[in-house]
Amino acid sequence: MRKNYSVYMFGAFLGTGSLIGLAFASIVQFLITVPENEVFYLYLLAIGAGMVNGAAIFLINYSFIRSIIGHFREILARIQEEDYSARVCFSGRDMIGLLADDVNCALEHLEEKNDEVLHDELTGLPNRQFLKQYHRKNSGWLAQQKTAFLFFDLDKFKEINDQYGHLYGDKVLMEVAGRIRAALAKEEFLVRLSGDEFLLVASLSEGCTGKDLAEQLMAFFFEPFNINGSLQQLQTSIGVSTAPSDGENLAELIRKADFAMYIAKKQEGISYHLFQEQDAVRISEMAEPC
Repeated sequence: MRKNYSVYMFGAFLGTGSLIGLAFASIVQFLITVPENEVFYLYLLAIGAGMVNGAAIFLINYSFIRSIIGHFREILARIQEEDYSARVCFSGRDMIGLLADDVNCALEHLEEKNDEVLHDELTGLPNRQFLKQYHRKNSGWLAQQKTAFLFFDLDKFKEINDQYGHLYGDKVLMEVAGRIRAALAKEEFLVRLSGDEFLLVASLSEGCTGKDLAEQLMAFFFEPFNINGSLQQLQTSIGVSTAPSDGENLAELIRKADFAMYIAKKQEGISYHLFQEQDAVRISEMAEPC
């Protein structure tokens, strides 16, 4: 059974008020002569006044404390919703101010750590964990908004690493990420999934289809990339899935875009492929055990 500390506090304030009233009556009786038939009423009145005063002080403190606790609970609710930018607005040199400072320091540290967790260390791009968190915080996103998922990687990237080294390969990834990120619209974001695999997430409209986005993404690779002072021509393969027509499950949409990219790699002269219903059969066949 959970304790009700407010009742304990109320009793403590009433008890303290009664003692103060009792002490006040004793002092009055000591300083002046009180008729014997009025002593009882003096103590009764003093204790009653002390209890009323204690109850009033309790209500004032209770309201103040409840307001403070309510604010802290709002901060906790925002943290539970993965909003780590929340801050306590109290300040001061008393215990509440010091507690607020400690909480804000902890929140700043938590926000920094969360930012590290959600972003790729090499390119600074959002990562797979960011995408999952974004999906959790916007639960109706894929059902309400037509969204394209463009899964792409760099063709023959392993050969680049083998020939020039991994530091050169890291520079390639950084340059690719920087060029595409600089051209993104406000509602679009680029995610580095792993290695040389990226995912572009963009909202669709009547004037912008998954095919249009794939062609725009391909255009970023027409010009060679400047890698440590030398020009490197890169190629990419792109797979596209679309929500909600291809599903509303995030993992499923990424898997379908990944499979579409696999098909794109096998097509000569075309480096992108839009996921289609017949592809779903091929995915299920590949998923079956031997």
